[in-house]
Amino acid sequence: MSSDTEMSSAEEIAVVIKKERREKKEKKDKKEKKEKKRAKAESKAEVAESDSEDVAETPAKKRKREALPEELEIDVNLPEPASKKAARKAKKAKLNPTPAADADGAAPVVKTEAKTDGNSAEDRENAAKRSEYGVWIGNLPWSATKESLRKFLTDNTEIPDDQITRIHMPPPTRPPPPSWTTKPMNKGFAYVDFSTELSMYSAIALTEMKMDNRALLIKNAKSFDGRPDKPKTEETQDNGRGAKDAKPKNPPNKRVFVGNLSFDVTQEDLKNHYAPCGRIDNIHMATFEDSGKCKGFAWVTFRDVEAATAAVKGFVFKDPSAFKNKKDKDESDSEVDTSKPVKQRKWLVNKLMGRELRREFAEDNHTRYHKRFGHEKEGADGENAGRERGFGRGGGGQRGGRQDFGDSNGGRGGKRKVDPRNIKSGAAHMSTQRASQAIVESQGKKTTFD
Repeated sequence: MSSDTEMSSAEEIAVVIKKERREKKEKKDKKEKKEKKRAKAESKAEVAESDSEDVAETPAKKRKREALPEELEIDVNLPEPASKKAARKAKKAKLNPTPAADADGAAPVVKTEAKTDGNSAEDRENAAKRSEYGVWIGNLPWSATKESLRKFLTDNTEIPDDQITRIHMPPPTRPPPPSWTTKPMNKGFAYVDFSTELSMYSAIALTEMKMDNRALLIKNAKSFDGRPDKPKTEETQDNGRGAKDAKPKNPPNKRVFVGNLSFDVTQEDLKNHYAPCGRIDNIHMATFEDSGKCKGFAWVTFRDVEAATAAVKGFVFKDPSAFKNKKDKDESDSEVDTSKPVKQRKWLVNKLMGRELRREFAEDNHTRYHKRFGHEKEGADGENAGRERGFGRGGGGQRGGRQDFGDSNGGRGGKRKVDPRNIKSGAAHMSTQRASQAIVESQGKKTTFD
């Protein structure tokens, strides 16, 4: 019993000791927290005091600018400041000094764009060189220089060298394209002054003469007209597309070629379209074999040459009565004033279905046929004897109405020229030689594949 009581008392003592230690630790923690709070509060108070002292020491910033003095002193004797452009030029001159600069490194004098009074030596010299007898030369080759132009004028005219007082050829300002191999020496034009009027007109007479394969344009320097038109020495013919040919391709005849037709055009459309020009004898239209539609061209044969000429020109003159309706015609017939001349109106036949037609005189039937199928050889006398023989009726060169293009002795024993237009469809394939279907004989070669 004594041992049990001793154990219980020892346990109670241990519990009391642990409790006391816990209490001491809690008190210590509370004390440390209070000290930390007090230290923080003191530090905040110190910071606030220091901020208030700084604010009190620094004055407030001024929001308004200080007032400028009322009077400004300007020295009138000082030179005028250079413009921005002149300043940039001066800066470039300093960065890239010219060879004419002094050895001490002095920068060259830069000319400003200030207006001069015209009394400088250079201005006086240029004014003395200019004269009233000047010419403008255009379309110059890029390789032309003042010396070559002076030599061109003196060599091709009787102008002495001392009468050419001035040659002004502006140099190019823009860099040449990278594809150019040579650098241009001018802008393509020049001004040349002479001392006499005769020299000026002698130079103008050289216009259209070529210099390095370029036709020069030389005119009075005071003239602003362009290049004159070339004289029309040959008859021109409108080809139906706005352009004009220098010479008609074929002489005027009754047959007219019409091109640029629509695929939907028929012979009746062409007949009605060209009826105002005159009477039509025949219309031959090229058509597709499968659909029968127009290929885009045709030949129209008129009764007379005047009607064909009107079709080629693209218009025909008609009386105003042809443009009136039936009712207007009946009314106008009763009130016709025969004293006044009737002015004819132009009827255009150059378009069909909104398409500009190509119109020109066609070749003769025999000429066109010989160009396509008549490849005869020329005889000893230089004339084409086969042409007269082939197209003559009843000649010795005819066989059954077809032309025979054989030897010169009547065409016997030679090959007969066949007109392909008379061959029926599929006949050429039926008569052609067929390849052999037999087994190919061996040639003694053997092909092996690895």
